[in-house]
Amino acid sequence: YKKTYDYYSVIQKVSHYLASMFNIKRIYSFVGYTIFSVLGLKHIYILAAVPGGDYKVVYSRTFEKGKDKDKPTEEIIEEESKEIEGMEELKLNKSSWLIKTLSSGGKILIKDELPGVEEVLGQELIDDLEKEFEQFNGEAAVPIIVDDKLEILMVLGGKLSGDLFANEDVRLLDTVSYQTSIAVKNARLYSEKVHSERLASIGMLSGTFAHEIRNPLTSIKTFAQLIPEKYEDIEFRETFSKIVVDEIARIDGLIKDLLSFSGRRAEHPEDFLDLTALVDKTLENVKAKLELEKNNITVEKFYKNVKINVFADKKKLTQAFINIISNGCQSMEDKGVLKVNIIPDGKEVRVTITDTGKGIAPHDINTIFDPFFTTKAMGVGLGLAISKKIIEDHKGRIKVESMLLDGTTFTITLPIQDSQKG
Repeated sequence: YKKTYDYYSVIQKVSHYLASMFNIKRIYSFVGYTIFSVLGLKHIYILAAVPGGDYKVVYSRTFEKGKDKDKPTEEIIEEESKEIEGMEELKLNKSSWLIKTLSSGGKILIKDELPGVEEVLGQELIDDLEKEFEQFNGEAAVPIIVDDKLEILMVLGGKLSGDLFANEDVRLLDTVSYQTSIAVKNARLYSEKVHSERLASIGMLSGTFAHEIRNPLTSIKTFAQLIPEKYEDIEFRETFSKIVVDEIARIDGLIKDLLSFSGRRAEHPEDFLDLTALVDKTLENVKAKLELEKNNITVEKFYKNVKINVFADKKKLTQAFINIISNGCQSMEDKGVLKVNIIPDGKEVRVTITDTGKGIAPHDINTIFDPFFTTKAMGVGLGLAISKKIIEDHKGRIKVESMLLDGTTFTITLPIQDSQKG
């Protein structure tokens, strides 16, 4: 079980991975697994500060012969980062001597070296520290200081080889501790940034929806105020009835868009679907709803009537295609051609939707899938954002190509399912 490693290679790997990790659970899992496997440990615990000041186990791993032998490291880290919530309730009190000593000194503690510092720490403190090490069957404790506070500590079991921790091991642990501290701080800053952006989105959403809902409500209110004096006017009553129905439908549509964008997917909505049939039906629905023939918009199909299976939520996927097709048709206003093609390509299928409309300005091309982006006089700009979310939920991709005044092409790629239910 004797382990050898190259210090610089390990540090380079840790630095590379931690630089792009913004999920604290994955940081725990990656660092814990790396130290465990590189040093060949019997076990390892990572504890983190929790509200109240105590320290709770957030990661642990124990050596089991043959465990995860052929699994890729990335897969192990992913699995273990999801197991953290169910961790056993091992804790260290904030007043424990191990916590106090690591907080004040910030240095790695090796259990076997404690007797050598008796004159500095005193025998009573050494006895207390050894008892706390025994709680974890630990041989070393590594502090991870974030913003001058002990936020995390690693308690390491002995080596499987029976060797003591060497100076090179302590140097490795010290460097990884420092890198982990930076990664945790960056992850928290990233989390705060995401939270701030969410609050900003909520503020934008509130303002946009307040404006969009106020407009139809103003129309309804104006007509309602005129009812007492114009009720006998048949033309007024007919106009009032039509406007109320239209404006309520508009408000209902806004609310549905919001729910579609913010809501979670149902747990088991998928079934095997014929994508060709779904696109056909969606085109027919949009043709009728937007009165395409009346507006001189022609639909051209460039695909064969061949069954292509996808595993999907029919309602959601239909909504995604309706949004994209409608967007293309509306960009052509009163004349144009909508071209649709379905192209199987190995394990994937591509659906291309091309319009001959006004196109998208170069400075807008990278933001059209952002929530609330719109160039229309009406609407809140959630249609394409909803479509992108639905397609990605189905393990698909969507991209857009456009030239100003020369039309736009949306390409939706989805995985093909060869097997069918039953």
